[in-house]
Amino acid sequence: MAGLLAVFAGLQAIILSLVNTIVKDDYMDEVFHGPQAREYCRGAFTAWHPKITTFPGIYYLGTLYGWARRAVQFFISPVGPDAACTTPFLRSLNVVLSIACLATLHAILQQQRRRGPAAVAASAACPPALHATLLALYPLHWFFSFLFYTDVASLLFLLLCQLQASRRRYRTAALAGAAAVLCRQTNAVWTAFVLGEAALAELGLLRPLGRAAAAQLEERGSRTTPYCTRAEGREERGGAAAAGADSVSEGSCRGPAAAEEGLTDGLVSELQLALVRAWTHRGALARTLWPLLLPPAGFVCFLLANGGSVVLGDKEAHRPVRHGAQLLYFAGWTAAMLGPQLLPAAVGGLARGARRRPLAAAVVSVVAVVAAAAVAHVSTMVHPYMLADNRHYVFYLWRRVLDRHALVKYALAPTYALAWALLVAALLRRVSRLWVLGFTVCLVAQLLPAWLLELRYFTPGFYLIALQLEPPTRLQALAMLALYGVVNAATMYLFLYRPYTFA
Repeated sequence: MAGLLAVFAGLQAIILSLVNTIVKDDYMDEVFHGPQAREYCRGAFTAWHPKITTFPGIYYLGTLYGWARRAVQFFISPVGPDAACTTPFLRSLNVVLSIACLATLHAILQQQRRRGPAAVAASAACPPALHATLLALYPLHWFFSFLFYTDVASLLFLLLCQLQASRRRYRTAALAGAAAVLCRQTNAVWTAFVLGEAALAELGLLRPLGRAAAAQLEERGSRTTPYCTRAEGREERGGAAAAGADSVSEGSCRGPAAAEEGLTDGLVSELQLALVRAWTHRGALARTLWPLLLPPAGFVCFLLANGGSVVLGDKEAHRPVRHGAQLLYFAGWTAAMLGPQLLPAAVGGLARGARRRPLAAAVVSVVAVVAAAAVAHVSTMVHPYMLADNRHYVFYLWRRVLDRHALVKYALAPTYALAWALLVAALLRRVSRLWVLGFTVCLVAQLLPAWLLELRYFTPGFYLIALQLEPPTRLQALAMLALYGVVNAATMYLFLYRPYTFA
C-alpha cells in the first residue's frame, strides 16, 4: 500500500503543478475561500465574508497549514501571512488530504473484507488497495482535491468517523464527526447515521438477518443470540478506551427470547427485533455510544441559535425547500457511477425476484415509476445560481437534458426508479433493511431541503453506499477505472485548456 500511496501522491503533485501554473487566480468559490483563509492566517478570526455559508473548519486547517509553512521558512526566507497562505499553496492542503482519504478508504475496505459476508471469490475480487484507489479517483472527489474547497476535508473526517466507529473507538469517532461537521454542516446528518450504524452493529443487526438466521434465532431461544456477538469488535477494540466495559458484546445480548421468537425476514421484523434488543440493553448502549450523540446534538443547538437556518451566510439563497427531485438525481448519478459494479449482481437479484413473484414485481415497478414521476412533477425546481454560472456541468445538464422539454422529467421516471431498485437490491445483499432505511432517512434529511442542484452534495451518500457494496471483480474495477478516467481526463482538460473568459 505504501508504494501505491507514493504513486498516487506523485500523480496528485503533477496535476496540482499544472493547475497552479495555468490557473493562478482564485477560481469559482475560491474567491470566497481564499481571502477568508488569509484573514484567519493574519489572526483576524472575527472577520467573515457574508456570502460564505459553511462552518470555518477548512479555514482553521488552512491557517495551521500556512503557519506551519511560515515556521519552516522562518530561518530561510521569512514570509508574511498572506504569502504563506496563497491560494495555490492552500490547494496543496487538499492534495495532502486526498492522500489521507485514500489511506482511510483502504483501512475501511480492509475491515469490510474481514467482517462482511464473503460474496466474491478472492481470486476474482479487486484487492482492497486497488479498490480504494478506484474510489479515490471518483470524479467529484478527485477534481476538487486540486482546489481550495471544503469537499476533501469534509469527506476525510466523515470517513475517519465511520472507520473509528467500526473499530468501536467511539470517542475518537465523535471527534472526527465534530471535525466533519465543522467543515460542512450537512455532515451532522451523516454523523447521526454513523451513530445509528454503530447501534445496529452493537445489536448485531448491521448485516442482513435472512430467513436462515431468523430460524437459527428461534432454535437458540434463551441462549445468547447469534447476532449480538462482537468477537470481531474485540479484535479492533484496543482495550477499554474503545468502548468501555459496558459495551454490548458477546454474551451480553441476552434479550427476552419470547420477544424474539417467530421473527422472520422483513423490515418490520428487523425493526421489532431492534426495538426489543435496544430496550433490553438501553443502559449499555447509552454508556457505549454517548460520544457519537454529541456532534449531531451540537448541530441541533446551532440550528436553534441560528433561527433554523443551516447556513451562516447568504441565507436567502440557501433557504430550505422541498426539493424531492434531488433524490431522483442522486439515484441516477450514483447508479451511473457505480454501474459496472451494480449491474451484474443487482440485476440478477431483481430478475430472480420477478420470476418468483411476477405480479408483485409488476405492481411494485409501476408504483415506483408513478412515484418517481409524481416527485418530479411536484418538486422539480431550479436555483438562480445554477442558471447564472455556465462553468458547472449541471448548467448544461439542466439546459440540454432536464429542461429540454416539459415531458423529459416524466420520461426519466423509469430510469430513476430502476436506479433506486439497483442500489437497494445491491445494498440488501450486504446490509440489513434497517441500514437501508436509516441511510434513506438521512439522505432525505440532507438533500430534500437543498434548493441548489449540485452534484458535490451527493458525495457522502455515494461513498457510504460504495463502501458497503460487494467488492468489484477485477473486470468491474477495470470498467469503473475507465469510466472515471475518461470523466477526470475530460474535466481536467476543459478546466485547464478551455478556460472561460469574461468580458
